[in-house]
Amino acid sequence: MTKEKSLRKPADFKKVFKEGKRLLSPRFVLYVRDNALPQARVGISIAKIHFKLATRRNQLRRAAKETIRQEAGRFIKGCDLVVTSRASTLKPDINESIVELKELIRKLKK
Repeated sequence: MTKEKSLRKPADFKKVFKEGKRLLSPRFVLYVRDNALPQARVGISIAKIHFKLATRRNQLRRAAKETIRQEAGRFIKGCDLVVTSRASTLKPDINESIVELKELIRKLKK
């Protein structure tokens, strides 16, 4: 994912959190906010408390970026997306987490 397609500044994340629409799943919260740019920008925040090992957090972050690129890249233009992890009682499994993220993106399509 290129720099133009990534949310990098804390101020950008705060705008999305404050002004964005929120979609929930047991493991994730997906925030969506319109922007004035021709492409979508994505930010991912996985809390250390939810996925203890950095390797697991990074693996989930990479998988989430790829999932968003594949699932949402074709139809989402001109918006900012932020994916955050959520406290849950569910076991932190990456494959199940990706399935949940795909379901959130499908909700976004509607």
